[in-house]
Amino acid sequence: MSISSISGGYGGYTLPVHGANCQCPACQQLRADASIVPASNVDSSQSNSANTVSGASQSGSADKQGKPDSQNGNPDSQNGKPAANQTQNANPAAPKAPDGKPLNDAQQKEVTELKARDTDVRRHEAAHQAAGGSLAGAASFTYEQGPDGKQYAIGGEVPIQLSRGSTPQQTIQNAETVRAAALAPSDPSGQDRAVAAEASQVEQQARQAELTQQNGNSKLSPLEKAQKASAPEGSQTQPGQHIDTYA
Repeated sequence: MSISSISGGYGGYTLPVHGANCQCPACQQLRADASIVPASNVDSSQSNSANTVSGASQSGSADKQGKPDSQNGNPDSQNGKPAANQTQNANPAAPKAPDGKPLNDAQQKEVTELKARDTDVRRHEAAHQAAGGSLAGAASFTYEQGPDGKQYAIGGEVPIQLSRGSTPQQTIQNAETVRAAALAPSDPSGQDRAVAAEASQVEQQARQAELTQQNGNSKLSPLEKAQKASAPEGSQTQPGQHIDTYA
């Protein structure tokens, strides 16, 4: 603030000159008053600054909440993965195709059915082998490849030797074993029943031979009985003595 000099012609009186360098008490007071900033203006300025900063912070928070972040919005994040991927991660043992891709619902159903079929076939043939004993051979299977690339048994067979023994009694025993082996599974097939019927027929023939032998022996002398005992019925191979069949 500057006060200019005023000159006038009132009897030669001249007003003192005041300026920036004036050292009179009035000018010094004016300069002191001008250098002091009112507290209300400072508080208002600080409040405006705080409001500005606070507003910017709140705006940034609002933008952050409104904008999808990498965790919630990114489809590759853990929470944003598709449901199919979450299901796959939850069940890593789920069957897959040979190329590593997950199977669709129809393919998974087919694999489940093939697994059940494989279990039934192996159980069926194992029952034949267990009941057949030494008369049963090794099981062989027919396989089918599933959508997962694995081989599943869908059919099988066990060779069973229906052999005639050296005596009618031994033949009867063998026929009974074969029949039991053919009917051992809880769900015998048509082929199994055919083998059982064949074994029953061999058993019937052996019982007739046993009866004939008993009747014939009753009419033989002790010497003839001894000679016949030394040359049993099965000492010579006869046609049809061994019958290989499958159950």
